[in-house]
Amino acid sequence: MPLTVVLRGPLVTTYGFEKITYDGEYTIQEIIKKIDNNKNIIYDNKVGNIKSGYIILVNGKDYRLLKNHVIKDNDLIEIIPINHGG
Repeated sequence: MPLTVVLRGPLVTTYGFEKITYDGEYTIQEIIKKIDNNKNIIYDNKVGNIKSGYIILVNGKDYRLLKNHVIKDNDLIEIIPINHGG
């Protein structure tokens, strides 16, 4: 079973899909960059890393706790924007 990426909230409208699957093995950064597709919304192409303002879970755990974790088949990635108002 391929790895699954689920977008939440306004990201569904922004990217035009709620769920997408990929085959193979990736780092979390590679997956986010692939999803962002040079839109510079989640991934900062100038700096070369994931932007703040998003909760990214890999199998229910914050991706920042999974140092150098390889994303592979059966993994679930959820990307949740942190929306705030003033």
